[in-house]
Amino acid sequence: MINGASCLCGSVTWEITAEPFQAFNCHCKLCRKAHGSAFGTYWFMQPDQFRWTSGTATIAHYRSSHLLTRSFCGTCGSVVPYPSETKDVIVSLGGCHDRGRKSDCNIFVAHNAPWHDITGPLPRHDDYPPETGYPRVEEEPLPAGPEGVVRGSCMCGAVGFHLTEPFRVVHNCHCSRCRRARAAAHATNGQAAMDAVHFVKGEDRLKSYKLPEARHFTQVFCDVCGSKMPRVDPHRGIAIVPLGALDDDPGMKAADHIHVADKCEWHDITDDLPVFEEGPSAD
Repeated sequence: MINGASCLCGSVTWEITAEPFQAFNCHCKLCRKAHGSAFGTYWFMQPDQFRWTSGTATIAHYRSSHLLTRSFCGTCGSVVPYPSETKDVIVSLGGCHDRGRKSDCNIFVAHNAPWHDITGPLPRHDDYPPETGYPRVEEEPLPAGPEGVVRGSCMCGAVGFHLTEPFRVVHNCHCSRCRRARAAAHATNGQAAMDAVHFVKGEDRLKSYKLPEARHFTQVFCDVCGSKMPRVDPHRGIAIVPLGALDDDPGMKAADHIHVADKCEWHDITDDLPVFEEGPSAD
């Protein structure tokens, strides 16, 4: 049994009673936006191997494609498990578990973000794994934007923003807070000047959740689709931007892995970036 999984605020909890029969890392644009990270890690299991251990009243849903209706906690924005379209398989999130099955492969690598390098020995597929029988998925190229601007948006298009200055630094953070907030193996966050982020639409759709015991840790997300969005922190004069929200190449990649003392057991760091047991405060 694998238990102890929850969203960031803890209002949605679940457990699984058997090893998932399939697991993969998805690098498509929608998964990046949903998780605010380089990829989402998905576990597949039969419905009788999954059990909610809390109520589900806070769960919200957004249909992101003809194949998929995603779920997220409407309080804190964390992606939470959901049934497949056929209802015979439950899709759970590795990021909310400290241990469990490692991924079998990377999928949608043709859509991988320019700011993330896929490394390691796992098989790679441009689309869904062939054995699934799912159709090929194409992504429409985004028209060029204003010069000197990096655009970002949520899945549903309700929220859009511009980043007008380069990031000061980008980290891959493996702390337990980031993993539960993003429901991913790690968060990839860029730090910029506070006035470098400009919301061009939908700022009224933003919802935030501050972890009560944290000094600063706050998750911001679109209240329609749950996509992770930038957080402007006037107290520290900075903006924290989930790179998964970006539509354009910021021209900068992660400099390191931080808080790897909290790294989940099912994810291996396979690149050659510096690794730090702790790092800049996750608060």
